[in-house]
Amino acid sequence: MESTITGEDEVAVGLSVIDNNDIEHLIEMEFDGDIYHHCCDEYENNPALRTREDGEHVDQARRYARWHVYRERGYDTVPPTENPDRLMAALLGIAMLSNAAFEEHFGDLEERLHRHYDGSSVDLPFPDADPDDAIVYQKDVYLEPNPVEFEPPVLEQFLGRFEGDADSPALADGEISLADMDALAFEIAAVSGIHTLHNDGQGTEQVDYGEQPLDREPDARVEVMAFDPASVDSFQHYLVSHLAYQIRDRFLLMGVKPPVPFRAQGWGTYKGFQCQRFCSLYDEYWSSEATIQSWEPW
Repeated sequence: MESTITGEDEVAVGLSVIDNNDIEHLIEMEFDGDIYHHCCDEYENNPALRTREDGEHVDQARRYARWHVYRERGYDTVPPTENPDRLMAALLGIAMLSNAAFEEHFGDLEERLHRHYDGSSVDLPFPDADPDDAIVYQKDVYLEPNPVEFEPPVLEQFLGRFEGDADSPALADGEISLADMDALAFEIAAVSGIHTLHNDGQGTEQVDYGEQPLDREPDARVEVMAFDPASVDSFQHYLVSHLAYQIRDRFLLMGVKPPVPFRAQGWGTYKGFQCQRFCSLYDEYWSSEATIQSWEPW
């Protein structure tokens, strides 16, 4: 992916994006990331007439354009829970929690997951849902200070501290070194109630949203497919790894190879899972058992 800012005025930015098919997209967006113009001669204008792969190339170009404007101009153009800098901040904030603080913020999520596997009755907010269907539990995370007000950006500062094997992921087991991280100290200001997403496997999705504690957009969203938390040594480490996999997915969905520390397999985003499962541009990075041919999305 390549992108060049072609113009800017007091309300909008224009870009030329070259996707991984070497096809140009001309995009114009407002400073909040709203894309009001997208021209590309090589793909069908009507999304319904595009192949799955062509549609994904179009979506990659839009995601990458927002990321490029955010990083080059500083405008908050990336949807908050899709921004790798915010995700990195949430990862660090959760990793730094004491056992008691982690239990306070995420104990209800761990308990909800346990109910699927300990013989308890699974109480879903949908009358037509089966506990054996695809169930994703989500929890929004609000941080202090603001992760997008750092220079250099949060993710770049973290990568600058990464001293592991250049060919190995840094965060695959949820264990990270917090030494020398004072400049990247984030507190969990609040978390939401639990959201429940149900997919019946036939193309129908429904979401029940929990309470939102603050009147602003969250910085990150934990979203885990129902699994037995007793299968992992530490649920806190699991969530840290999960956010690392989310960072991986956000780069892949921009058509970009993830930074080396995030090239690891495991459950990241629900959107990433859908794309990796059903679009040939991606390997199944969400699965720890899949054979990965390349970390380069096409």
